[in-house]
Amino acid sequence: MRGTLSSPRGTFDVVAKLGYGADAVKALSKETGFYQKLSHLQGVCIPKCFGFFLSPSETLPFGCLLLEYSGKPIRSTYDSLDDIPYALRTEILDSMKRIHDTGVVHGGFRTFDVLVTKAKPFIINFKRASEKACERRADIVYGAIVPSREQFGCPELYRLCLDLRIWKPRTLTLKGQKFSVEDVSNPAALAAKTSDGTPPTEKAQVDALHATVIHLLDFYREEFPGLEERHEDWLNAGSPPPNAHSANGGDVAGDLWSLQIPIRSQMPVRASL
Repeated sequence: MRGTLSSPRGTFDVVAKLGYGADAVKALSKETGFYQKLSHLQGVCIPKCFGFFLSPSETLPFGCLLLEYSGKPIRSTYDSLDDIPYALRTEILDSMKRIHDTGVVHGGFRTFDVLVTKAKPFIINFKRASEKACERRADIVYGAIVPSREQFGCPELYRLCLDLRIWKPRTLTLKGQKFSVEDVSNPAALAAKTSDGTPPTEKAQVDALHATVIHLLDFYREEFPGLEERHEDWLNAGSPPPNAHSANGGDVAGDLWSLQIPIRSQMPVRASL
């Protein structure tokens, strides 16, 4: 429920989160406690909280958590996580990191727990939150190869990094087979991997080029502007690119043969938690 709050401090656009019954009132009271614990983040990455109000009725307990209006649910603007601009995705993650660094785990984070106003995200819905030190064992390096769950630690931030595509995949797929990008970071290495130690055929080189370019477009598009437009025709046809030359002199790859997947180092282990 949205309305206006007038007070000696001014007039505020607010939203009332209501709860009827003992269980709902208890949940709202608990959630209010987390807004208070995160008071330094109010107006920064969570809404400002104006308090929790409880009705005097004993027959029908009724509670109201009053928050500053902080925008529309992110899902009302974007159809999928992939549609969210990368800068906004990193801000969502930074907001959750701030919450974790305060010793609070959200406990049930989903995309509709984010409001957006003026391109700024606000995290809401702390009814499943708990006080707990963040378990992450490594810093987050944006654009790095995805670490293992064991290496990273914190399950909530790990899942969020995957959902927001903060990290890059560890593998590249060619004809249903997965290859480590650390072993096949360029088309030549990928073609060699698929050739069982023999010189790769022209078809193997074309397949490797195609898989490499598709991988770059899927996960590194911002680092290769214009790549799809320049090579759209042969990518769609699955044929060799025109006017191209492979490393061994064949008519295959041209400037594409020098493409390199920009692998970033794994995140360093944190010195302390």
